[in-house]
Amino acid sequence: MFLDPYGMSVEFETLREIAATQAIDVWYLFPLSGVYRQAARSGRNLTPDKRAAITRILGTPEWESAFYGQDNRSNDLFASLDDVGGSMDMRRTADVQAIETYVKKRLDSIFPHVSNPLRLKRKDGTPLFSLFFAVSSPNPKAIGLARKVATHILDSGSSSQVRPRK
Repeated sequence: MFLDPYGMSVEFETLREIAATQAIDVWYLFPLSGVYRQAARSGRNLTPDKRAAITRILGTPEWESAFYGQDNRSNDLFASLDDVGGSMDMRRTADVQAIETYVKKRLDSIFPHVSNPLRLKRKDGTPLFSLFFAVSSPNPKAIGLARKVATHILDSGSSSQVRPRK
């Protein structure tokens, strides 16, 4: 199956159901730039709609603790008075690579095998998508064969693309 979502429209639950078939392998064009844009740099700008969209696509609210850390840059003694709840502002610490790694970890949690993605970029180098290949069959022979095919396809991608290695 090839999933080419419109924006961030594929819910993680859909992927969970596909994985449960143990019969459908998936090429997933993950909207990396969409998640990066929705995950505002400042936690203060992370609206309920943005949170819900990212949670839907990643299947858990745990992404927030993975993407954000405390902003300790402020030297203002009274800065905490502006914060709701009195805590320092949360700042996104996850870059594109960290987000892509987190997505792979999420896919690994439901599929027996997920290949490292091929990062697809615009001509100016801006990352747009991560192309993942996930195998739903737990059969080692099926995984081995699917892995060979996927590796060949992913490795034959443009040399201008970035494919992280383990």
